[in-house]
Amino acid sequence: MRVEINKHEELSVLLEKRVDCISLFNNQGMSMKLLTHGCLMLELNVPDQSGFSENVLMTYDELTKFVDNPIYLNTTIGLNAGRLKGGEVTIDGKVYKSDVNEGVCNLHGGKDGLHQKTWQYAGEVLGSDWCSVSLKYFHEHLSDGFPGNIEIEAVFKLTDDNQLTVQYFARSDRDCHINLTSHYYFNLSGNEKNKIDEHLLFVNTQYYKELDQNGLPLEPKIQTKNSALDFAQFAPIENSYRNKIKGIDHPFSLEDPVDHTKPGIIYRDPVSKRSLSIQSNQPSVVIYTNNIAYKNHLGICFEMQQFSNQLNLVEAGIEYVHETIYQFNAK
Repeated sequence: MRVEINKHEELSVLLEKRVDCISLFNNQGMSMKLLTHGCLMLELNVPDQSGFSENVLMTYDELTKFVDNPIYLNTTIGLNAGRLKGGEVTIDGKVYKSDVNEGVCNLHGGKDGLHQKTWQYAGEVLGSDWCSVSLKYFHEHLSDGFPGNIEIEAVFKLTDDNQLTVQYFARSDRDCHINLTSHYYFNLSGNEKNKIDEHLLFVNTQYYKELDQNGLPLEPKIQTKNSALDFAQFAPIENSYRNKIKGIDHPFSLEDPVDHTKPGIIYRDPVSKRSLSIQSNQPSVVIYTNNIAYKNHLGICFEMQQFSNQLNLVEAGIEYVHETIYQFNAK
């Protein structure tokens, strides 16, 4: 197990600020690279069935795209995950208005959300069969319209059994809205060799939410059974292309599992034999199959979060804890 820290020269020049690249390595051929810009995962290299490691994250073809990062690729999202109508939250009768950066909504914290912030490297811990690193960011009250002087920490732990745990901790000096998520686009074929169409997906839920014309979730929850979004048993992701948006961009409830013995998400590539199981303490996941023209269906995003377009109140002095475990296998 080891950790390396180096300045990312090209991105430092492009962003006109120092950007550090933090690399974690286990003893089984799995490694990852994190950037202090946006608390962004630049690479995640995972062995296939023959032990050959490749990057299982979709990435931009040009490094320059990480400057604006129009699809929030592989970043940490906050203070708001998903869409928030009008960019408004009401706390103790007071309305707080944040950036409206997509139609009528605040999307993923706004144009200057956590995905565009400079995080500070805060240390590493090395064990015999695991290593971890910590990055921190301080959110100033109303700097983006959201209330609270908030200390935020992201902890990444890599183990020798190819498990990655991502934890977010936050504590505010006043009641606030916090809904963080990781926005990683996975492609288990490795180095984007194939689209995700024939990859298999299991989502451990009976319900999802439809969306309105602004991409906001509608009530009530709808049964997934017999719909294009029915992944209660393993099915090819391309099954979802039967719906009107030609893919998935929907919230699924993780509070209504079909099988209490299984994790929330299992995602498999029949060719490389890589599989990814995801377990989280969050009540929902927004699944997005990159339905746009750029790299169409070359990645799938699992955004573990509180349900979007609602207040996720975190009281002053109370710690917000978000934990997601990504378990990789290849057999």
